[in-house]
Amino acid sequence: MIHSVRFTAVLDTNVIYPVIIRDLLLWFAHYDLYTPKWSANIFDEWKTVMMWRGISEEYA
Repeated sequence: MIHSVRFTAVLDTNVIYPVIIRDLLLWFAHYDLYTPKWSANIFDEWKTVMMWRGISEEYA
């Protein structure tokens, strides 16, 4: 699991959905620059946005 003792940040849907931003933030987390967090509600919102954009529910 990705964990940093220095910083913790909540990743909301608006930064999880765009691939470029998400990849960059997870790359930073991989190098322990911060610990990313999100909730089941944020994940559900992300899934809704994916389906709204035409991604199937199974794929999302």
